[in-house]
Amino acid sequence: MTKIQRNPAQRQGEIKRLLLARGALSVEELCALVSASPATIRRDLTLLQDSLGIERTHGGATVQALRPAEQHFAAREAQDVAEKRAIAEAALALIEPGSTIFMNDGSSIMAIAKAIVASGIELFVATPAVNVAAALSENPKATVCLLGGFVRQTSLATSGPFAEAMVAQINADLALIAPDGLSAESGLTFTHASDAALAKCMSDKAQRTVAIAVGAKLRRTERIGALPLSAVSEIITGSQDAVLLQALRKRGVTLTQVEVEGNGA
Repeated sequence: MTKIQRNPAQRQGEIKRLLLARGALSVEELCALVSASPATIRRDLTLLQDSLGIERTHGGATVQALRPAEQHFAAREAQDVAEKRAIAEAALALIEPGSTIFMNDGSSIMAIAKAIVASGIELFVATPAVNVAAALSENPKATVCLLGGFVRQTSLATSGPFAEAMVAQINADLALIAPDGLSAESGLTFTHASDAALAKCMSDKAQRTVAIAVGAKLRRTERIGALPLSAVSEIITGSQDAVLLQALRKRGVTLTQVEVEGNGA
């Protein structure tokens, strides 16, 4: 198998994600998972000790117990990793330096945030996601606006009238929206009404709205509708389902289908 080459920041980010999702891993396991030598893994673990709060063990590392919200998010980040990374690169290509963008919350949005940090692009980002805002703050050229509101413990994001009022004050070039479900018939849908309302506010205040959806989201329709496909200029997905993709194309929306390494595992 050909090894995937990653720069140090990407590799260390992958190690963080794996440790947060699994709790403990040996050096040998990390070598296999991120395609790096034992010496490289040991150096990375030393660098990550302070920022991640990991404990070095004989032959590996463990991470301190996470709060339920962090555990939930880490588990979601561990799904469809390659697809999210490919989607993030495609989304990054749409962002013009100096632009103003909205990003909602979720693990796909976090992947985009990490791509933005790695790129060093200058921009203004407004997001309700506490963890996404923290990640984006690592880019010194990014101005990050954390939308105020009520924090949902399971999503690590704010919502409600305060967040919507802040969105109403911002004129954005682009809204990157990751819904809970997406279909040709129902458009972008969400589990929670407050998330749907915030997504609509973001779309209304942006010149363009781009939907971000891993293949699994294209097979779901959640209970609350947020946006019809007519409000979306483009969908970025790694789905390989020809029937679903054709149904979306018939609605006249631009569809960007990314290539996924290793089938998204």
